[in-house]
Amino acid sequence: MAKRRRTRKAGGGSPVRRIAAFLLLVLLSALIFLAPTLLRRPVPVPDAEAEARVTAVLPEGLDHTRRSFVLTACSLVGRVGYFWGGKSLVLGWDDRWGEPAEVTAEGSDTTGTEQPYGLDCSGFVDWAFYNASGGSYIIGQGGGAAAQHASCTDIAWDEVQPGDLLFYPEDEHVGIAAGRDWLGLLLVVHCASGTNGVTISHQTSFETAARPVWYADK
Repeated sequence: MAKRRRTRKAGGGSPVRRIAAFLLLVLLSALIFLAPTLLRRPVPVPDAEAEARVTAVLPEGLDHTRRSFVLTACSLVGRVGYFWGGKSLVLGWDDRWGEPAEVTAEGSDTTGTEQPYGLDCSGFVDWAFYNASGGSYIIGQGGGAAAQHASCTDIAWDEVQPGDLLFYPEDEHVGIAAGRDWLGLLLVVHCASGTNGVTISHQTSFETAARPVWYADK
C-alpha cells in the first residue's frame, strides 16, 4: 500500500516557532531603528553601583574638600568615554561628550580619526578639580599628567587618602585615589583607554602616590 505524503499547510510551523520568528523580527527592526543613534552617541550607561561602592568606603570624618573631589570624579563613572587629548573645563556636563570629533592630539593610533568626544586621563582629573572647586582651580594648569604630578608632593602608599593622585611610571597615566575596599585594597577612579572611559578599579600598575598641594591651601 502506498504511503500518504504529508503536506504542510501554508503558514505552517509550531506556534512556538512562529512566536520566536515574530520576536526576532521585532528585535531586528528595533536595532535598525536605533542603530544611527547608538553609533552617533555611544555614551556608556551611568554606573550607579560603582559610585555607591566608593561612597560606602569613604572614611568617616574625611575632609569635606576631599570628599567633594572624589564624589565629583565618581559622577562620570560609566558616563564619559576615553578620547586621546580630550579636555573639558565645563562646570557640569559637557555637551560635546559623545559627539563625533576628530582626534587631533599626536601620539595615538586614533590620531586623525573621528571618535565620540570624551576625556583622557589628565583631562578627567582636570575636570574633577575644576568642578569640585567651583571653577577656581585647574591642577597643573592643563599641562597633562606630568604637570599634575609636579603640583603634588609624593607620599608613601600607607599615607594615601581619598582625593590623592596616583601615577603610572613616567607619568603615563593618572588616577584619583577613592578609598579602600573591605580587603584594604586601594580603589582608583580614572579615565582609561583600556576600559574606554571613566571607571573604578584597584591600584594595579599605579606606581607613585602624590598629594596635591591644593589641599594645603584649604
